[in-house]
Amino acid sequence: MIPRIHIIRTPDGVDFPLPSYTSRHHVGLILRAAIPSVLKLDPSERALVPVGFGFGVPDGLCGQVVSLPAVAVEKGLIVLDSPQIINPADREALFVLLQNASRRQLILRRGEEIAQLLISPVLQICWNEVSGQLREEHKEMILDSIDDAEQPAVKQSTPNKKRTVKSVRERVKASNES
Repeated sequence: MIPRIHIIRTPDGVDFPLPSYTSRHHVGLILRAAIPSVLKLDPSERALVPVGFGFGVPDGLCGQVVSLPAVAVEKGLIVLDSPQIINPADREALFVLLQNASRRQLILRRGEEIAQLLISPVLQICWNEVSGQLREEHKEMILDSIDDAEQPAVKQSTPNKKRTVKSVRERVKASNES
C-alpha cells in the first residue's frame, strides 16, 4: 500500500511543482528551491531555503532530507544537518539548511534542485534496562540477565552467556590493525 501524505503549499510555492521522483527506481523525492529569484551563497555560507510546502508524516513514518549526490559533487551544495529528520508531529513549512561547501560563490535560482526527501518506516522502542557494568579501562560493557528469547540469535562469544559490546573506537582500531 502506498501511504498518502497530506501536503500544503506555502505562499512561495503556489505555482511550484510538488516534489517528485526522478524515476520509479529512485527513492528520494526531489526538492527544489522556492526562493523569489536568486540566492548567492559565498564559500562556507549557510542558508535556510524554502521548498514551497509543508506536510504531515503519518505515525510509523519519518521524512529525511539529504543531499543530492550530483549537486554536492558538481556545485558543492550540501544539506548541513543531514539527515534532517521530519517527525510525525512536525507541521511547519519545510526549509532545508544548505551550505556552500565549495571554494567559489554559488548562485541558486528558483526551481533548482537542492536536496532529496526520503520517507521511511520507523519504529519506536522501549528500553529494557538490564544489570551490568561498564568497564572504563576497556570501554566495553558487560550485560547480564539478557533473556535470549527476547533477543535475535547472536553467536555467543563467551561460555557464561555474558555479551560484550565493544565501543566503535575499539572496533575501528581492531579493523585497522588487521
